[in-house]
Amino acid sequence: MKQKSLLVHLIGVPLDLGAENLGVSMGTDTFRYQGIVRKLQSAGLEVTDKGNVQVAERSKVAVGNPKLRRLTEIVRVSEETARLTDEAMQASEKVIVLGGDHSICLGAVSGASVGLKGSLGIIYFDAHGDMNTHETTPTGNIHGMQLASLMGFGAPELAHVYGDSIKIQKENLVHIGGCDFDQAEKNLVEQEGLTAFSMLDLMKSGIGPALHMIESLAKRVDNIWISLDLDSIDAVYAPGAGMPNKKGLTYREISALAEYIGQHCNVVGVDVVEYNPLQDEQGKTAELAIELIATFFGKEYSWYTHYLEKNQIPG
Repeated sequence: MKQKSLLVHLIGVPLDLGAENLGVSMGTDTFRYQGIVRKLQSAGLEVTDKGNVQVAERSKVAVGNPKLRRLTEIVRVSEETARLTDEAMQASEKVIVLGGDHSICLGAVSGASVGLKGSLGIIYFDAHGDMNTHETTPTGNIHGMQLASLMGFGAPELAHVYGDSIKIQKENLVHIGGCDFDQAEKNLVEQEGLTAFSMLDLMKSGIGPALHMIESLAKRVDNIWISLDLDSIDAVYAPGAGMPNKKGLTYREISALAEYIGQHCNVVGVDVVEYNPLQDEQGKTAELAIELIATFFGKEYSWYTHYLEKNQIPG
């Protein structure tokens, strides 16, 4: 049975300036080579590929402030990404943003928040907290700061991308999959009462509490953005993550969470980040990401849908 279509903008942001793990800038076009548009269309997403946001070559970008490495170009790219996601929200269409490192989330979510007048929550899948600031960062890499910035913490140059408003109210965050938080990030979670469901929580209590957090968020806000760092998934299933994680979510866990989100949340946008095709194995990480994107939007793209298509009785 043909699924009802959703109108979706696909935006590539081949940015690797927020991190030091090279290779993720190739992720956007590799997803295209893997047939992401065709595959998502088969799942009922009416995808329009908007191309890539232009990013300056790494060799031509000055590091600048060692606590905010390559800030100027990252802010410029974030502003342009925000403009594109804002336009999609104004048109009542959905968005997929392909990275690139996780700093692309700053512009993507900022634009969506402005377009939706702040009525936006975020479910953030990541092994790391990404809640450092220029004052607490151990590396100066901005891909570890964007979530704090979206909640109004840290350097104003980042927190005020695409307007001075706080883009995500702290009560409208659900962080899932953490296993490598810095101490400053742990302190922020505790001090601000942020909602975070770690891998240790999963081992102790099972998946149920995370589902409750998702359901509660869906009741508080009308619109939800999904930010998926592929390092939140175990390296067995996502070897192509920029920083492969041997203690991440299993396929069963991430697919169940995605299915629950697709059933209970009004997902307006998804960003997928830190995909390094140089480390992938026969495209398995990209294929999983495509499956999860469809599932987050309440659609289905999997081996089972392929099986049904191939074995459908002619009518």
